[in-house]
Amino acid sequence: MSRPLVAARGITWCMGAHFALGPLDLDVETGECLVIVGPNGAGKTTLLRCLTGLLRPTSGTLAYRGQAYPALSRRGLARRIAYVPQTRPARVPLTVGELVLLGRYPYLSPLRLAPRPEDFAAVEEALALVGIAGFRERPVDELSGGERQAVYIAAALAQKSDLLVLDEPTLNLDARHQRDLAALLLRLKADAGRTVVMATHDLNLAALLGDRLLALAQGKILALGTPAEIARPELLFELFGARFELVRGGPRPVTLLELGG
Repeated sequence: MSRPLVAARGITWCMGAHFALGPLDLDVETGECLVIVGPNGAGKTTLLRCLTGLLRPTSGTLAYRGQAYPALSRRGLARRIAYVPQTRPARVPLTVGELVLLGRYPYLSPLRLAPRPEDFAAVEEALALVGIAGFRERPVDELSGGERQAVYIAAALAQKSDLLVLDEPTLNLDARHQRDLAALLLRLKADAGRTVVMATHDLNLAALLGDRLLALAQGKILALGTPAEIARPELLFELFGARFELVRGGPRPVTLLELGG
């Protein structure tokens, strides 16, 4: 049996005496797209931050290809795991090209502070893959929300990591930018060499992209399986406390009018 890319065993994260996450066990398999779904406060962002190494679990262990996280430097983890967080600075006084180049920071060292030709090549490749090569000289502060999200994903891709972690990538985007971002994520999913872990409230996006869905409730795994196994009205009711119906294209919340009808 092949070794998982990331293995979490008995991990917890506590805020004071409160267990915000866990205990839980989880394997992230190489090449899969694992999508975490759940209500606000379920612990999705906390789990992502533990998987990226930004949060150290209160207890339990995390390993990357069998190597314990504490044995890896912060720079070493950043070469393996790229993270696009949910919230970012309101103002970014950089051009698109400059921001994406920051994705190469894990490859710099105290003895080599200047980017190398391969760093600039990685930036160009990431811009082209995301479809924003024409934005290279544009100030980030002049971009729309959807365009900014694409830039941050390009910066993550420039890291050349095996694992891409995305926290609510379509949050606060209008319908057109949600569609464009979904198309981009589908292209990334088609790259068999890339593993993606994503948290989202969008159940249709989760079903479209996910090889497996992880239903997280109150910091614990409620269910883990294929989209068909998770996107069942009775399980979604248990997860969200709201009724859903299955329609063509995925699960849809039942509206208040329908609830009262």
